[in-house]
Amino acid sequence: MLAVAGAMTVGLTAPVAFAQPPAPAPFELGELVGPYPSDLPARGTYIGVLDGFTALRDSRPDIMDRNLEHTVAINNSADEATQAQALYDDNHARLDSLADAFGERLASVFREALADGRLPKVESLLDGYLARAGLLANSTLVEKQYWSNPRPFDVAPERIVRYHGDGVSGGADPYGDTAGTGSYPSGHTSQGYWTALLLADMLPEFAPQLLTRASAIGHSRVVLGVHYPLDVMGGRIMGQAAAVDRLADPAFARLVDAAGVELRGLLEAETGGPLADSAASTDAELYRDRLTYGFERSNPDLVNDIPPSAAVLLRHAAPDLTDAERLDVLRETAIDAGYPLDVAGPDGGWLRIDLVAAYEELAARG
Repeated sequence: MLAVAGAMTVGLTAPVAFAQPPAPAPFELGELVGPYPSDLPARGTYIGVLDGFTALRDSRPDIMDRNLEHTVAINNSADEATQAQALYDDNHARLDSLADAFGERLASVFREALADGRLPKVESLLDGYLARAGLLANSTLVEKQYWSNPRPFDVAPERIVRYHGDGVSGGADPYGDTAGTGSYPSGHTSQGYWTALLLADMLPEFAPQLLTRASAIGHSRVVLGVHYPLDVMGGRIMGQAAAVDRLADPAFARLVDAAGVELRGLLEAETGGPLADSAASTDAELYRDRLTYGFERSNPDLVNDIPPSAAVLLRHAAPDLTDAERLDVLRETAIDAGYPLDVAGPDGGWLRIDLVAAYEELAARG
């Protein structure tokens, strides 16, 4: 268990300390409408950063077989608590699931504030499928149609145990709406990660907890048998790229900053002290295990680099560093190249990013 966030000194572009939360004030309509350059990916779609899947499907039946076997093993071995978590994540908005990262007390405050309309900026940017930071470009619809990869419970229905809600988790049926649709990449995972990354940008003190919880949202999809590990790994790639697109857009990043002030004000007024003091430890090994899901390196000779644009993910965690220095942190903490889905060229390197390790490194530097 690692308490990395609690030891971290976090700087903000404009440091603030709230004894009382600021009065709720929604974005102006024009601010939400935009348009913003990042409303569409600069690369057009996320197919390029995800295209490591094509070579695996075409040329590595051994990896594809293991992809299914690993899914079956995770699905079949899920205990009741794991099943309940998976159904909860399926049937609740990603902000509701990610709230767990704040700890029991602040998660309750966060959820109540959302329900009461006291976080209008956060809600409009991050809550639900119509969240302004998401919209169609980040929905995975185009990417799923491109590969049309069948889901585990469609491919091997006799081997996948179907888990259904019991009222506690809302009576969710994860299978009815997904049958016959494409599995790669996982939309829940992508949305979970880009939402968690924007929250981490707002509140770097909770970044390791948010990232670990986002990884659990993806893992829940494998538990249910509606996605494979490679789908979840691809969802992380896409979620990271989507978050970078938003934060690298200065006009849109101002919206994220404003929502961050709103959220920080709510939580600091509740704690009465530095948020870092309220950040609980997190099992970062769970996050790391889900970076590669136990696959061996499929191309150990692959050479690539962390995409330079990813440096923006550390802008508020390391405000005194330059982009080049932040990129060096991501390079120093990256996993090895050559795991399944990793690619070379200008679209490569996204799989290698280990953001929890990057935050640990920043914490160690003080």
